[in-house]
Formats: sequence, C-alpha cells, structure tokens
Amino acid sequence: MVRPSTPPRTFRTPRAAALALVLAPALFLGACADRSQFPSLARRPAERAYGMAQPVAGPTPASESSIPADATTVARVTALREQARKADARFDSRRPAALRAVAAARGAAVGSDAWSVAQIALADLDSARSDGMVAMADLDRMLVVAAQAAVDGPHADLDVIRPAHAEVDGLMRAELATLNGLRGQISG
Repeated sequence: MVRPSTPPRTFRTPRAAALALVLAPALFLGACADRSQFPSLARRPAERAYGMAQPVAGPTPASESSIPADATTVARVTALREQARKADARFDSRRPAALRAVAAARGAAVGSDAWSVAQIALADLDSARSDGMVAMADLDRMLVVAAQAAVDGPHADLDVIRPAHAEVDGLMRAELATLNGLRGQISG
C-alpha cells in the first residue's frame, strides 16, 4: 500500500508566518556569534573594591548548642515515649496467649475452632500494638518538622526527638516481626 505524501505544514495565519520569518534568521545567527564579543560575567575589580555585601555567616555550633530544646517538645516526646513503652508492655503480656493459640492452630484447617482462636489472639496482639503505632506516627511528624527547622536554625528539638523516635521505631519493628512470624505459622 502506497501512502499518500502529506502536504508540508503551513502556517495558519499570515502573522505566524511573518513572525517565523523574522525569528528564524535571528536564531540561526545567534548560534554563530563569536563568544569573545560578549562581556564576561565574572566579578570586575570595581565590584570587588566598592562592594558592600558581606558574606552571611551561618550559625556557629557553640551558639546552636546553647539553645535548649523547647520544654513543650521535651514533655511531648517524653509522653509519647512512655505511651509506646506501655503499649509494648501490653504487647509482651499478651504474647504468651498468642503463642499458645498459634501453636494449637498449626496444621488446623482455615475456619476451624483452633484457627479462629489463633486469629483472635493475633488480632488482640495487634490491638495491643496500636497505641505504640499512634506514638510512632506523632514522633514521625515531630521529627520531620524538627528536621526542617534545623536546616536554618538550632537543632535542639531534633536532638531530643531523634533518640525517642529510634527507640519507638525499634519497639514497633520488633513487635511487627513477632506478629509476622506468628502469622506465618498458621495457614490462611
């Protein structure tokens, strides 16, 4: 099959055609210009001699460390850390019952009584973890806000939030690993 040749593209208005005729030579000639004819953008001696601008010095580490963390932030981080620890203690207290239920459900059919009891025990264990996850979410948010503030300012709040965030994150990861391990032991 032979395709008909497409007609050359034409400009829809005379104004567009005129604009193209004016701009095309300028674009082509601009690419051929000798670079030595243009002035340098480097700083000139007069700009160095009479310049008034002074470089802005960033905050010194000594001044940053002298600014204490916000008392509200410290209190909130302490409360969130305690909330996560209590949730972890509830998780640990419910773990033996979940271990027994999962051990009894190994090899049981999906929907059987043993399987249902194990699923309820895992849901109870997951529920015990929820307060810790709420604390983790709050610490995540606080960490982002403090990290953004520390870019241009003091980082005392960040220094308070970061260790608490790491501790709670470790608790939540360990709990999740336990739950995933138990879920993997039963079918369904």
